[in-house]
Amino acid sequence: MGVIFRSIITKLAVLALIFAVVPVILYFQFREAHEGLQKLLLQSVQQQGRLIGRAVEPLLMSTDGGAAESLPARLSDVLNRLATEDVTIRILLRPINVAGVKGFYYVAAAPAVSATFLANERSEFIRQGILEKLAPACDGGIERALRYRNADGSDEIVTSMIPLTTEAGCWILVTSHSTAAFRESAIGKPYWATPEMRTAAVIYGVMVLATFSLFGGVWGSLRKFRGLAQRIRLSGASARSFQAQNRIPELTSVAQEFDSMVEALQNSARSIRRAAEDNAHAFKTPIAVMRQCLEPLERAVPEEDRRGRRALEVVGAATDRLDGLVSVARRMDEAEAELIDPPRGRIDMSRMVQRLLAGYIEISDRRKISLDVSLTPDATILGGEDLLETVVENLMENALSFTPDGGSVSVTLTRNKRTASLIVEDTGPGVAETDLERIFDRYYSQRVNAPKLVVSEPVDEGHMGIGLWVVRRNVQAIGGSVTAENRNGGGLRVIVSLPVAR
Repeated sequence: MGVIFRSIITKLAVLALIFAVVPVILYFQFREAHEGLQKLLLQSVQQQGRLIGRAVEPLLMSTDGGAAESLPARLSDVLNRLATEDVTIRILLRPINVAGVKGFYYVAAAPAVSATFLANERSEFIRQGILEKLAPACDGGIERALRYRNADGSDEIVTSMIPLTTEAGCWILVTSHSTAAFRESAIGKPYWATPEMRTAAVIYGVMVLATFSLFGGVWGSLRKFRGLAQRIRLSGASARSFQAQNRIPELTSVAQEFDSMVEALQNSARSIRRAAEDNAHAFKTPIAVMRQCLEPLERAVPEEDRRGRRALEVVGAATDRLDGLVSVARRMDEAEAELIDPPRGRIDMSRMVQRLLAGYIEISDRRKISLDVSLTPDATILGGEDLLETVVENLMENALSFTPDGGSVSVTLTRNKRTASLIVEDTGPGVAETDLERIFDRYYSQRVNAPKLVVSEPVDEGHMGIGLWVVRRNVQAIGGSVTAENRNGGGLRVIVSLPVAR
């Protein structure tokens, strides 16, 4: 669980959730406050419209007694006194008892505007459905501001529409303000369309983009580092370095350290191989001299000198043992070097296994052990030939050493798109469930009086318990894995999984 919360992806997902949820919560909170403020402002300007309606209402009522011909001029005089630079007043009439007349007509306006201007405004009112809402009963009014663009191309806000009913018909007093009157107020606009909201959205978007760009840059560099590290592990060091893959200045020192580490590991591997070879050569020479010196002594000591002959046998056995230890030490050093910087090449695993199994036919026939082989062709592995040969040889020697005479050993090689599986099974005693992992430990061995079966080395290593350990180290060096399990019918099954070359 702790690994999940430390993951960059998890943190990025949590951050994305925060970035998605917090703005929504804040938006609704701010919109509610904004709508409350706009409602107060709208009520203020609507009150102004109602006062204007009170001022012209007596004049409209007086038409009931005549003097209708002079009404437009009289209304214009009154409206001009009430209108200001930022406030526009219009009066519309829907006459009654006039055949064929159903709509509203402009009667007066202040300041004076052109017929085109009025026609455009009337079309806008019709488009928004305002006149249709007021027409049926000529009652009520609007409780919201309406923003529209007039014929002059400037924005106006209709702040009030006051209906008045007289014997002449239904009058509507329309009061509108220019947007400059509210200093770019958002009245008449949805909250998301306000300048403040758009500015905040832009700033927030830039912040989100910068944050995710930061995470994305780091994540991208880490993915490139991982890909390069995998190529180095599977294919050897290439001309490209970690520093060349990096695009973030803050990770430059990290990339340089990675490059230095890769170079140091390769130098270490070369030093270990060279030291293993030099040490083996240095020890083999005196051991060979000791063997040569034992030969004249064996001829010089008579057979009846039992004590002398016994001493020569002990010295000879110790020399052989020392020679075996030198070989084991060399193989261990080479295994360490191959783990650090394994040799790599395209190896036809099918052909290699078939070739190596031919060396065990004589042993299996002599002990009447059935050798069952099933190999899938064209299983190409990316690794070192010596490294993989050691894996196959150690698995075969381990299986044959535990299989009783008359038993059987099975070797199977399969592959899929990504991996090839080498399975070696025997009919030996198997391994205790608690020791299935321990058999891959260095120096761990369960052999008791096992016969000498080593084919790959001329010197008996005395079953030092490093065979399966070398198998696991070699397999892991090329990116594979190895496991062991007991067979249902008795015996051990070792499964080696190796990456297929692409």
